[in-house]
Amino acid sequence: MLRKLSLSLLLFLSAVLFFSTCRKAGTSWDTELTTPIFTTSFGIDNLIADSLLVKNPDSSLVLVYNKTLCDFSLDSLFNLPDTTLVNDYRLPLGSFVFHSGDAITPAAPGNTNTTTYSLHGAGLKTVLLRSGKMQVLVTNKVRKKIQLNYQIPSASLNGQAFNKTVMVPARSGSSPGNFSAEYDLSGYTIDLSGPNQNSINTVVTVINANIDPTSPAADTVLVTSADDLGIKSTFQKLVPEYARGYFGQTVQNVGPTESAFPVFSKIIAGSLQLQSIQIKFHIDNSIGLDSRITIADIYSKNSRTGKTVQLAAPIINNPININRAVQTFSVPPVIPSHYTSTLDNSNSNTKALIENLPDKLGFQLSITPDPLGNVSGYNDFVYYGNGLQAGMDLQMPLSMVASNLTMADTLNVNFDNVTSNINRLHSCVLSLYALNGFPLDASVQLFMLDQHGAIKDSLIGSLNLISAAATDVNNKAIGQQPTILRIPVDAAKITNLVNSKKLMILARFNTASKPNFIKIYQEYKIDFKLTGDFNYTIKLH
Repeated sequence: MLRKLSLSLLLFLSAVLFFSTCRKAGTSWDTELTTPIFTTSFGIDNLIADSLLVKNPDSSLVLVYNKTLCDFSLDSLFNLPDTTLVNDYRLPLGSFVFHSGDAITPAAPGNTNTTTYSLHGAGLKTVLLRSGKMQVLVTNKVRKKIQLNYQIPSASLNGQAFNKTVMVPARSGSSPGNFSAEYDLSGYTIDLSGPNQNSINTVVTVINANIDPTSPAADTVLVTSADDLGIKSTFQKLVPEYARGYFGQTVQNVGPTESAFPVFSKIIAGSLQLQSIQIKFHIDNSIGLDSRITIADIYSKNSRTGKTVQLAAPIINNPININRAVQTFSVPPVIPSHYTSTLDNSNSNTKALIENLPDKLGFQLSITPDPLGNVSGYNDFVYYGNGLQAGMDLQMPLSMVASNLTMADTLNVNFDNVTSNINRLHSCVLSLYALNGFPLDASVQLFMLDQHGAIKDSLIGSLNLISAAATDVNNKAIGQQPTILRIPVDAAKITNLVNSKKLMILARFNTASKPNFIKIYQEYKIDFKLTGDFNYTIKLH
């Protein structure tokens, strides 16, 4: 018991001595808090979008990018405009008595009407409709119901010509009888060669109208020249599934135009040299007509530097003739023709075009269908969904020399466990731990961002080197090289730091073995971890 009491007393006296010593300095003392701030990794996807990369069997990477320059489709050749056919049938001057079943429209061929479409230089013989409709409105001023038979002899579905018979109400007082209907024309084949098979773009319709044949035979009706039968047929939203004819020589110009080139969108500065690059320019023609393509210009633009590089290659300003597709009359319906031109270091400046690190690609070209005229005798053809496409496929092995190639990553941070003691903070030392798996030296900087993502202050005022990973005889990285950077933060920066919601880490790469080219492998990355040692004062209350 005495021994326990003595021990308790000793502990009590020690505590009093400890706090008495502290009180000599006021009722406070300094302490430290170590807290993690962020962890992140920089991999190849921080340089180039992962969707553009293809892995070789040895895990080295190839950048593959496909760009469509033009897509010349059926609606580029022609379109079938909405068209309204109007037929008015009036009797000669005088009054006539008609009986049940009597015809009030002229006898053939007076009841046959032809309408020719204007298709801006195209001449069609046959069209198979993918979709479309016809609206029919009939106005009857005769005081008897009219039986109307409407035919389009050259339009057939499953071997049956379009043929509709309807009953139109009689005039009542001064109000004419009206009939309206809408017919689906999807799947109809329309012969546009006219009644004598020697025309183009021509639709033939036949109309027969009779006094209601179901009325009693003794019924008659007096028809005067003021009584007429009006028929309005409107063809709407006709979309061909197939067309045959001659599509004209209307030149289609594409551009000049620019579009985004996302390959290097994550690189914000620096330059690189590529060991090799290949661009395949291709034309695929699935239309049954000969064509000529002239490429006036292809260029890359780096908006950051303002530099533009124009492609110098044999395909520029040299007309390219592409043969027509072959019709198979089966599935698939055509065998397309192809043209390919391969551009590389030996015959063009493709390296300079891409080493510009562009964010935009511009081009200008023109397409001339049937450059030799109607050599097929109205037997050109086109199917819905088939067209003429021109494009370029870029393949770039990621084997490079990097010079200040810069990328950045923005990270969310949270200093809630520090801000409660912000008035007692004296200093802070940040520790940046890096494991570099690239065979590239990397220099890093840290920036504090405001709520809008703009830089408000820096944590590292100058670049700090992170050494490249060791390499084997093939310049392939072996493991990861560790580096620790100590970053003192003075009192002036502490408030900015702990009030920040985002930090940006910027890494600038250089090949350690220049001028040797370095292959980039899928597993390459740099792992970062940032911690903070905060020194602050605790006061006793």
